[in-house]
Amino acid sequence: MLDERSYWQRRLSRRTTLRGAGLASGALATAALVGCGDDDDDDDGGTPEATQALPTQDTTLKPVRGGSLTLVSGGEPRTLDVHFDTFPANTMITNNTNEGLLRFKADLTGLETELATAMPEQPDELTYVFKIPQGVKFQNVEPANGREFTSEDVKYSIERQSTDQAGKFQHAYFFLKRIASIETPDKYTVRVKMNTAYAPFLSYIASPWTMMINRESVEKWGDLTEHAIGTGPFIFKEWQKNVKVELDRNPDYRVKELPYVDKLTYLIATDAQVRATLYIDRKIDAIIVGYNELSQVNDKRKSDSAYRAVPSQFWRQFRMPPTLAADSAKGTAAKAYPKPYDDVRVREAVVRAIDSKQALDFVHSGDGVLANGPILPIYPLWALKDNYQQTDLKKAKELLSAAGMSGGHKDTLVWASQGSTVNDQTAEVLKQQLKEIGWDLTLQPMDTTPYYNKIYAWDYTLAHHVPLNNPDPDENLSAYFGRNSTFFKFHDEAIWEKIDKQAKTVNTPDRQALVQEIQKDIIAKHPMKFMYTPNNHNFVDKNVQGWFWPTDLYDGRKATAWKKA
Repeated sequence: MLDERSYWQRRLSRRTTLRGAGLASGALATAALVGCGDDDDDDDGGTPEATQALPTQDTTLKPVRGGSLTLVSGGEPRTLDVHFDTFPANTMITNNTNEGLLRFKADLTGLETELATAMPEQPDELTYVFKIPQGVKFQNVEPANGREFTSEDVKYSIERQSTDQAGKFQHAYFFLKRIASIETPDKYTVRVKMNTAYAPFLSYIASPWTMMINRESVEKWGDLTEHAIGTGPFIFKEWQKNVKVELDRNPDYRVKELPYVDKLTYLIATDAQVRATLYIDRKIDAIIVGYNELSQVNDKRKSDSAYRAVPSQFWRQFRMPPTLAADSAKGTAAKAYPKPYDDVRVREAVVRAIDSKQALDFVHSGDGVLANGPILPIYPLWALKDNYQQTDLKKAKELLSAAGMSGGHKDTLVWASQGSTVNDQTAEVLKQQLKEIGWDLTLQPMDTTPYYNKIYAWDYTLAHHVPLNNPDPDENLSAYFGRNSTFFKFHDEAIWEKIDKQAKTVNTPDRQALVQEIQKDIIAKHPMKFMYTPNNHNFVDKNVQGWFWPTDLYDGRKATAWKKA
């Protein structure tokens, strides 16, 4: 019987051959994919210097009012409360019903205004003064009833988002203990005073999660789990669980000509093949697919679609157990690494045994970008240029021998299956790779909600996870490895101090050096393997104008989209 190592090597060789054949076809050769992994033996992968530009559209055409835009979501929203959730299935709705003061540009190259009349004034390093226009109204539905949006709503929204309630207000770390005060000297002025200089402040204000909400709605329902009411261009109409979400045009929107379409609908389909078929059959107007579905969508829809490939912000990690500091105020005890992961040599051995490139090649046919640390190469200002987690089975075995673990170990790997063969295949690859060092993994796929309930209770030892990577480095460091982290727990006081320091460092070169130093420090403790990000392949029907998929898939805004008559 052939050994499993040979089997996996043969499978990888076959996948690489098939990938080469695919790229040789006319459909893919002309796509000019940027950022795809190559088949060389180097460890850098296909690091992109830039992603493809957004497809150009005919700006001479006059927008047409009316009609509907239909898209598909790969998952069910867990909640419509923008201050609670972390999934784009939420922001695809709430970025249309609600608005922020600022927002990122579609290509993530900078910030621009949304509700604010201009970028904030800064009378000093700690103070930001925002102006909002007069006459902006909440949607004319209960309980907002079209009342005017004022500076008090800005204050309420930011303070609510900053609530220190573990596992609930997922983005509290944006501003929690950062803001000294929020003043509202008049109905249209907001003065935010920081405790210290805070480099990521404007990035967090522009986050798709920093939406302005309606106080009366919270007071009526307690939270916004099933309600989305704001100042945005669309009014939430209906959410049929596991079927669809519908939004209608807001006739009182502050920008009179927007939105152009009368209805925005999201069908819900967890299966990637089903989503691809919906686009091929022209049941939806746009889609994002992975490599496995790319060929069939290209074959059927390339000629009448605008197309762009871009590395995803949603990437792959292999996580080891979380560690927590004791918190007497919350009544939580410290959580240390369980054996054998309390020995850094064991954690490093696990990291060295995982071959990210092999996993990327097998699961995605190399269509993606390898990661070198907590920040992806798609953000070259902040990312590490070198790989400090190179695969080395010989060293991994030596480390385990030195740690007295030559006999191997049994453990369980959990992940959110989400009906995705990609996630399941990744887990299978990890199981086979770690078997090389004697790790016997039981694979435990989970539905999305139970999985997130489990990992946010920090009740696991090993997890294959799909987190988000953001344009500001603080969100990639504080949210996962910092003192007030939300999405992973990593107890290291020295690294916390440095993460706090980078957030206060407003000089970009100084901050860049510190951010890269922090990443190296985290890697040296080996809390996880930073693996790769696959490419997204974005298609939009050419009848749709005025909008294309933004680089940030948490940006769900659709107000400017219109359809040819």
